[in-house]
Amino acid sequence: MKNQEADGYLNADVVLAVFAKQPQLGKVKTRLQPSLGELGALDIHKQLIRYVYCNLASAALCRQEFWVAHDSQQPLDELFTSLCAPSNTHYQYGADLGKRMAHTAKHALERASHVILVGADCPSVDGDYVRQAIKQLQEGASVVLGPAEDGGYVLLGLSQIPDGLFIGVDWGSDKVLAQTRNNLLAAGVDWVELEPKWDVDRPEDLVRLGELSPAFPWTSR
Repeated sequence: MKNQEADGYLNADVVLAVFAKQPQLGKVKTRLQPSLGELGALDIHKQLIRYVYCNLASAALCRQEFWVAHDSQQPLDELFTSLCAPSNTHYQYGADLGKRMAHTAKHALERASHVILVGADCPSVDGDYVRQAIKQLQEGASVVLGPAEDGGYVLLGLSQIPDGLFIGVDWGSDKVLAQTRNNLLAAGVDWVELEPKWDVDRPEDLVRLGELSPAFPWTSR
């Protein structure tokens, strides 16, 4: 295990990968567009990226990186470069979310003992929640799941990548968590689950932004 004080991080054996989509009008938060419009959905998408990244970075727990899903024909949005050093900003690769997470996890585990993936639309995931995941991984857990209330997950922590973990999963559906559990059972890998959290996908999720601390810089219209 690496010296945990190396590079100025409390947990230098952990990489925290924040997954985000490139902000593009009409292509992000599509389920919010009927109530917010395309511009409103784009605005909330950007605010979520900034809020999640900055809130987690303020805890200074470990190396934190952006992993961005982007159109190769478009330059990287300046939002990412304003928050994160170029050396810690990477592009996602893969035909679906599972392949992109597998690629990111493999890349991170070549440089650290553990990786934690968090979505930029999960403002309920704070430093304390990530700290719990780090503790479980450092105490020997192979996999840590942070369940989402809608049937997916808001956090995935890995010390290894179990065979078949990302195979046969209906990404974006309410079956993701159950299918992931089944994959772990099939691989014979034990896992730890944290308390369920919520993400922002539907109009009814917007009202919960007012419950956040620190305050979220946006209110539902």
